[in-house]
Amino acid sequence: MHKVKRKLTTIFCADVVGYSRLMGADEHGTLVRLKQCRELMQAFIERHHGRVVSWSGDAVLADFSSVVESVQCAVEIQRELKAQNESISDSERMDFRIGINLGDVMIDDHDIFGEGVNIAARLQSLATPGGILISGSVHDQVKNKVALGFNFMGNQQVKNISEQVPVFVVTHDVVAAMPIAGSVALGGLGRTEKVSALKAPALLPLRFGATVVDVLLACVLTFALAVFLDPSMGPAFEIDAPYSFFATQRTLSTDLPSTDIEGGGEVVRTTTRSVIERNYFGLIRQNYRRTDVELTGDRLAISGARQLKGSSVEVLLDARGKQSVSRPSLLLATILVYFLIAILTEGFFMRGASPGKALLGLRVSTVRGEAAGLQEAALRNLAKIASVATALIGVLMALWSKRGQMLHDHLAGCYVHDVK
Repeated sequence: MHKVKRKLTTIFCADVVGYSRLMGADEHGTLVRLKQCRELMQAFIERHHGRVVSWSGDAVLADFSSVVESVQCAVEIQRELKAQNESISDSERMDFRIGINLGDVMIDDHDIFGEGVNIAARLQSLATPGGILISGSVHDQVKNKVALGFNFMGNQQVKNISEQVPVFVVTHDVVAAMPIAGSVALGGLGRTEKVSALKAPALLPLRFGATVVDVLLACVLTFALAVFLDPSMGPAFEIDAPYSFFATQRTLSTDLPSTDIEGGGEVVRTTTRSVIERNYFGLIRQNYRRTDVELTGDRLAISGARQLKGSSVEVLLDARGKQSVSRPSLLLATILVYFLIAILTEGFFMRGASPGKALLGLRVSTVRGEAAGLQEAALRNLAKIASVATALIGVLMALWSKRGQMLHDHLAGCYVHDVK
C-alpha cells in the first residue's frame, strides 16, 4: 500500500486576471507575454528558495519552506510586474492575483494536494488585480518579521472549506497605495503600527525635520563628551564653529604690538599677540593664542586695495594655557557621531528608525519590504555624502522618484515611509 507523505509548507498560488479576454484579443502576444511573466516569476521563486510545483495554463503553484520568503517573493513579483506594465498599453497589461496559505499538504511525486492548497487557490481568486491575499496562519508568522502593511478583510467563507478563513490584504505598494487604515508589522520591534500614505513631497519636511533632530542629538552628545573629558585630559577637541558662536569671550593678556617695515617703507606690518578665553556656559573653558596682523602703507593704496588689511590666526593652548596643542575638530567629531547614531539606530537598535525618524513617525525599509538592517543602514547613511555632493540634486530626486527615494536611498535599495 502506497504511504502518503505529508508536510507543512507555504502554498503560493497565482494566475492571470482576464486571461481569456487577453487571448481573444491577441493570442500570440498574450502567449509571449505569459512566457515572459513565467520566467520572471520562476526567477523570483528560486531566489527566495521556493519550488514551482506546477504550471497550469495561466496559473502557477509553488511552495516555500519559509513563510516570510513566500510573502517577500509575492511582493517583489507584483512590484516588478507593475513596473513593467507601466511601459505598455492597458490592453496588453498582464496582471496577476496571488494567494498564500500555510497548511499541511499531501505529497504525490512532485505535486501537492489537500485543503491547504485549496485555501491558497481560493484566496488567489478573491484577490484584486496586482493584489496579494494571505491567510491568518501566514499573517501570524510574518506580522512581526516584515515591514509591510496588512488590512484585515475579516473571516471569509471560501468554497469547499467548512470553516471560515481569516484573510489579510498585503498592502505592498506603500508609497502609492498604502491605505490610512493599513497596519505595518515592523521587524524586530514586536509590535504593529499604523501606516499612512503620505506622498514624497509631503514626506520631505518630515525627513528634513528628522535629520535636524538627529544632528542636534549628535551635537549635544559630542559637546557632553568634550565636557566630560576636559577635567581629566584638558581640551579633548578644538571647539570650533558653530559651537564657538555660543561662547562668551574675554582677553586674558595682550603683548605689546611689534612693527615691521617691508618693501622699503611701502608696507608696514603690525603684529599683536594675545591670549583669549572662551567660556561655554560655565561647563568648559578653552584658551587660544591669537595672532593679529595688520598691513598698512602706500603700496596697498596704489594697488586699489584697502589701506588696511588684516588677518587673524588662533592656536589652541593646553589646560595651563601655555603650550600650543593640536586636537581634532569638535565639528568633525559631531559629524562622525551623527553617522554612528544614524547607522546603529536604523540598522540595529531601532531597526529602520533613527531617533529623529521615530519622533516624527518615519521608518526606513528596503524595497523588498524588510526592515533596514545594519548593512543597508551603513550604506544608506554614508551615501548621504553623495546626495549632498551633487549640489543637493541627489536629495531632490525624492520629488520624482517612484518611492520618494533620494540618491542615498536608491544606492542602498531603501525608501522612507511614514508610520502613524
